[in-house]
Amino acid sequence: MKKRLLSLFLAVIMLSGTLVSCSESNAGETGEANPSNQQPSVVGSEEAPTEPEKDSLEAREDVPDGVPDRDFGGKTFSIAGDEQFEDYYLTEEQNGDVVNDAVFARNAVVMDRFNTEITASVFEESSITGNVKNSVLAGDDAYQLISGHIIYLGMAATDKIMYNMADLPYIDFSKPWWSDSTVNDLTYKGMTFIGIGDFALSAVEQTYCMFYNKGIAQNFGLPDMYDLVYAGDWTIDKEMELSTGVYTDTNGNGSRDKEDLYALSTSTKSAANAYLWALGKKIATQQPDGTYEISYFDEKMVSVMEKLYQMYYETDQVFFEQNHLTMTVFEPGQALFADGIFGQATSTLREVEFDYGIIPYPKWDTAQTSYYTSVDGGHEGLAVVRSITDPEFVGTILEVLCAESWKKTVPAYYDTALKYKGARDYESIAMIDMIMESRIFDFGYVYGGWGPVFWIQYLLEASSKDITSYYEKNHKVFDKSMEKVYKAFDEYSAGG
Repeated sequence: MKKRLLSLFLAVIMLSGTLVSCSESNAGETGEANPSNQQPSVVGSEEAPTEPEKDSLEAREDVPDGVPDRDFGGKTFSIAGDEQFEDYYLTEEQNGDVVNDAVFARNAVVMDRFNTEITASVFEESSITGNVKNSVLAGDDAYQLISGHIIYLGMAATDKIMYNMADLPYIDFSKPWWSDSTVNDLTYKGMTFIGIGDFALSAVEQTYCMFYNKGIAQNFGLPDMYDLVYAGDWTIDKEMELSTGVYTDTNGNGSRDKEDLYALSTSTKSAANAYLWALGKKIATQQPDGTYEISYFDEKMVSVMEKLYQMYYETDQVFFEQNHLTMTVFEPGQALFADGIFGQATSTLREVEFDYGIIPYPKWDTAQTSYYTSVDGGHEGLAVVRSITDPEFVGTILEVLCAESWKKTVPAYYDTALKYKGARDYESIAMIDMIMESRIFDFGYVYGGWGPVFWIQYLLEASSKDITSYYEKNHKVFDKSMEKVYKAFDEYSAGG
């Protein structure tokens, strides 16, 4: 509850017009969100926003982390990380780049406050856990934290190289710098071996969302997309309805190609898989006793697959490629909608000349209470190494690294890089906050290897909607792999 009240407090501050002073609500990433009922009063208002007493970045700085100061005598906190995100762990000096300088400031605060050093050894994403395993077997305490590819990290659960973070002193998953999904979707019988804290900045930039071209929307008489979202009426059927009649043979050559106008620009890879969660499904659902039930396949999943097949193959409105590129026709201004991730606002769309908005993926129907999204599997998860020798030291540094990331590096990325240079309006900024609140880190995805999360992709690539046959053919292998995961957790619990 405290986390939720803090989230609402920051959201109100942000929506009071503090964006010119680098504000962000992020809303604590709560899993309680019902975005359809959270329309900020500022949306649609023509009155100039009033200046608050304190902007949300300053308000964040006042939030205590609950960790007592202590002198660790220069002890080193070592991270085994992913080479593609090295700049999110360490930076040698300030250079004027807002994210770089925020990382530098965050680390400086932690090192000065606790008289410690922070180092990082970076590896190719698939080799991180193997190197850590070797260290654990050697008993050398070479690394305290793993920050790596979420699926590779989950696959290492059976290697027993991770420490239960719930047992670490000072770790408080109720704080806004930890995703609620850490407890609601990744904790097994009270054991948390992989968490999503804001030190893992890539879990922000790789969050799935949708973009829409405002000019094309106006030309085709679309309703206000933000009002549609807030009303809870942005559904997959509404997306298909608004897409009807958009396709135009722009170059007049009689064939569908990249020069034409489309309703949706997407791909058959992860952007398609993201519809699994958006449409209200999960691979594994947490039970009251803290265990998990595989909830992937049912009548609704059959309907979801049929709907996606219809959208991709039974209309002429979608341009897609069998790769990860979702902006092929959106970037040049030839698509109404595009599936994508936040990071594309700061990269692919950085220089586009048209105005675009950011909205969540659609819901399954209006009865679905919330919008949901996922984060691309390449993002980092956080895990503490089992061979640590000083849990108090590790809990202290990890908690404060996540807290200071929430206070410094996330605002730098999320507000300055994303909102100012990516999003084009106040409403998109509120949408970003809504989407961040709706992220799901599914136990069956994180610990399921290359399992059911990819079945949507595989079927679409094969021009098939027969999820029933695909499930019957493949689920036994997945079920056995999950049994090994459950066994490993239970053995951890028993001290094994």
